[in-house]
Amino acid sequence: MKQLSLMIDLSLCIGCRTCIVACRNYHEIVDHATAMPNEIPYYLRVESCSQGTYPNLAFDTWVVPCQHCEEPNCADACPEGAISKDPETGIVHIDRETCNGCNAFEGALTVDKQLTSPCKEACPAHMNVQGYVGLVAKGKFQEALKVMKEDNPLPAICGRVCDHPCEAKCNRGEIDEPVAINAIKRFVADLDLNDDTRYVPEIKDKKNDKVAVIGSGPAGLSCAYFLAREGYTVTIIEKAPVSGGMLTNGIPSYRLPQNLIEAEIQVIRDMGVTIKTGTELGKDITVEQLRQEGFKAFFIGIGAQECKSLGIEGEDLEGVYSGIDFLDKINLGESVELGKRVAVIGGGNAALDAARSARRLGGEDACVIYRRSTDEMPANADEIQECQDEGIPIHTLTQPVRFIGENGRVNRIECVKMQLGEPDESGRKAPEPVPGSEFIIDVDTVITALGQETDWACLTEECACQLTDWGTMTVDPLTLQSDDPDIFAGGDAVTGPRTVIEAIAGGKEAAISIDRFIRGVDLKEGRYKEWAVAAEVQKEKYHPAKRAHMPVLKPEDRVRSFDEVQLGLSEEMAVEEAKRCLGCGCACVQACPYEVIQFDLKAGISHKCNLCYDKTLVGELPVCAEVCMTDAITFGEYDLVKQWAVCDGRTIVTDLSKESLLYIK
Repeated sequence: MKQLSLMIDLSLCIGCRTCIVACRNYHEIVDHATAMPNEIPYYLRVESCSQGTYPNLAFDTWVVPCQHCEEPNCADACPEGAISKDPETGIVHIDRETCNGCNAFEGALTVDKQLTSPCKEACPAHMNVQGYVGLVAKGKFQEALKVMKEDNPLPAICGRVCDHPCEAKCNRGEIDEPVAINAIKRFVADLDLNDDTRYVPEIKDKKNDKVAVIGSGPAGLSCAYFLAREGYTVTIIEKAPVSGGMLTNGIPSYRLPQNLIEAEIQVIRDMGVTIKTGTELGKDITVEQLRQEGFKAFFIGIGAQECKSLGIEGEDLEGVYSGIDFLDKINLGESVELGKRVAVIGGGNAALDAARSARRLGGEDACVIYRRSTDEMPANADEIQECQDEGIPIHTLTQPVRFIGENGRVNRIECVKMQLGEPDESGRKAPEPVPGSEFIIDVDTVITALGQETDWACLTEECACQLTDWGTMTVDPLTLQSDDPDIFAGGDAVTGPRTVIEAIAGGKEAAISIDRFIRGVDLKEGRYKEWAVAAEVQKEKYHPAKRAHMPVLKPEDRVRSFDEVQLGLSEEMAVEEAKRCLGCGCACVQACPYEVIQFDLKAGISHKCNLCYDKTLVGELPVCAEVCMTDAITFGEYDLVKQWAVCDGRTIVTDLSKESLLYIK
């Protein structure tokens, strides 16, 4: 298949704008005199033909406002099937009869269709939420999955444990309730868990370069996934006996079943990634040894798996567990002696996971102790509600001051009541002890879940990486590159304990940087983006409909086993819920990595350069190339255009009827 393209030679272009005036497709050719080249990463250009200069070859800067991608994201994301790629010419075009502008309607606010939907902006991985939700509304589940996996390799996992910030920004929430985006994502991703029908992304041409990923949690898995997709040979090194990091070791199966984690990790293995478990960096192997073995770059995604201590008397008593160790033992199938009275110290998801797990293991009188109020708890609201539904009390404004034991085992906690003062560094009101309010709680077991930190024993002397005062790795905030040029890091190792989707986003960004680093390309060019969000759109068109609420096991049934609590939406529920989406922007606009698709307010449809598709089919030139007075525009096969750009002169001339095409006037 010919992949056709255009190129503008800026050494010949005089900025007369003839091409812009002549353009039959909404004046798509960008005027180089007013455009900012470094902010438009979709134009091939030749600065000086005589010297054969071809800047930014790896970025393909300055051609037409459409790259006619080999696998166009816009076509995948279009719920109407209005975008297709011609198999003969490689031209991606939009059928104006089929496109409906993602249900646009006449009115001044339709200008927002060009902007990003707030759900995509709010997602740390910037998933094309509107794209996959729109596809689900049409019953196109496989297509929706492909759109999801363009930005997130673990959608089934995220469908269960993501804190879904996308829903908090959903414009539908100003009408009734936000769209249940996370539940829709889970429904689609669960359809992909069958071994026989699982979607495995296509791998680009295989590269000889090797990359080592340290840690197999969500950040490491994400980085490996995106690098493997680019054709790199990736090896994940994991010190635990199983892969998955905190996904496997830190989240109980009633929230995240183990077989589901393994199913999504298997896709990454199927992409050619090797996972070496039971191998500890800094002990079994070092970064320097890996360098000697030919690894060109490294990603540190070791998470934060060391539990912080309270620093009070009695923490070393028998029967006092750290939350991470406790959950790890459960997930590995080890028995833990608890008794009925279990107190969990902390207010995050790990604390509530520990309390709910203890309840399932016989801790009938399990409780949570937290020093602030419920409003300040960092745990997800759903997790707090489910904990309370299961009869587990949360004792707020309570602080342990010492653990008391008998015969070496804890049996009581001395606590003090707290009151909230002025906000502290976290922005929450700081808890202060109430004088004379000490009291005793009788316990059989104590589990502390106060937050995590990273163990940096893996970094040996040959590494120049630096740590912050918070115990996280110092990296460039945009590229995630450390003080060692070939070492990158992301996830909790950089941010401190955060969410799964933030770790996935970090792995994705690091993969982009590693790819550029290995290819010797500027790590920052074109990376920074400010999101313009569609905030007030299409509310007049909505149809009243209640949000689909996730079916769950009854509380009395939950506490008897570790069976999954949330049961998932049915197909009918998922489709109807997806139809509640307001379609704030255009799915294709948000899918395009080059931001070249535009929205026509009058016609109510999307459009972009199609290389004068109808003219090309009959052997004619695109209008811009035809009218250019200085012969600055070259049209032809993409690869031949590149070859010509680096040659010393205009030596290749063919016509439109030849098998190989490069036309120069």
